[in-house]
Amino acid sequence: MKITNETLATQLNHRSIRAFAKKTIAKEQLTAIYEAARHTSTSQFLQQFSILRITDEAKRKAISEIAKQDYVGENGELLIFLADLNRNAKIRQHLGQDIARLQTADLFFQAVNDTVLAVQNALLAAESMGLGGVVLGSINNEPKKLVSVLELPQLTYPILGLQLGHLAQSPQLKPRLPLEFTVFDDKYPADFSLAEFNDA
Repeated sequence: MKITNETLATQLNHRSIRAFAKKTIAKEQLTAIYEAARHTSTSQFLQQFSILRITDEAKRKAISEIAKQDYVGENGELLIFLADLNRNAKIRQHLGQDIARLQTADLFFQAVNDTVLAVQNALLAAESMGLGGVVLGSINNEPKKLVSVLELPQLTYPILGLQLGHLAQSPQLKPRLPLEFTVFDDKYPADFSLAEFNDA
């Protein structure tokens, strides 16, 4: 029996949208998207991510130039998701504790994980409301320049961008690899059969 529900239908119909109508996302919709991100799973309950909503036209243009994609910042909302250890550092300092632990690679990678998961939750929330979006890894084409444009403090780092809006295109669903090539029991296969791959 095939399992289906509204959430699965939204997930399985995901498409990256790169053309958005000149129509504002309602404040209530944005708040719901932020709340979905805020309730994302988080390592050790540290909640080490933040969201920058970019409304300044000069910054949007600069980010578009960094991404080398004209549609970035053109219409819709442009959100930059940050791995953020700065906030917890300030909390620790306020409590009179040192921040040495927050300066470790382990905590940074946990922050990256928190951030990536939050992006996915935010996108799914947007799509559930009939909006479209695209995840922007291209914001890190020039990371130092991006950090400067965003005027970021220490212990923060931009991981991904997310552009959201009302759809102005309807691209086809892209094919995905079949499950037998992506899900394995107990052991990664020593070799893939190219014949089986071609048949799939």
